[in-house]
Amino acid sequence: MEELPPGPAVQIIPPPAEQAVPGAEKEVEPPAEVHVIEDCTVTWYTADTCGKAPDHPAYGITASGLPVEEGVTCAVDPAVIPLGSEVRVLYADGSAGTFQATDTGVKGEWVDIYTPSYDYAVQCGLQNLTVYWTGPEE
Repeated sequence: MEELPPGPAVQIIPPPAEQAVPGAEKEVEPPAEVHVIEDCTVTWYTADTCGKAPDHPAYGITASGLPVEEGVTCAVDPAVIPLGSEVRVLYADGSAGTFQATDTGVKGEWVDIYTPSYDYAVQCGLQNLTVYWTGPEE
């Protein structure tokens, strides 16, 4: 039998055994329940069209006390979508926008998205779109 040239020593190491550390069990949060509203009325509003005069102390302030913010703020009926919920609107072109339900002022299955541009709000008009929402974190 031919002798093999010396080479590096190979040590076979078994895979590590899973070890449970007492008290280190991680609680796994269940995923948030996603709610769907098909054919939801979606409109756009501005600070000027929300019913408060520019000199009103709450002008530009939402029902939650936060200021309106483009690309973030939307108004909902809290009886349908709780304030603080994440709201995702699926637009007709296939794109989507994600907002926070921080304002009120609409009734029923309706989402009113804040925009600073009156012309843009008018251009978007009233649309019936699919809306997904997840409740606020407790």
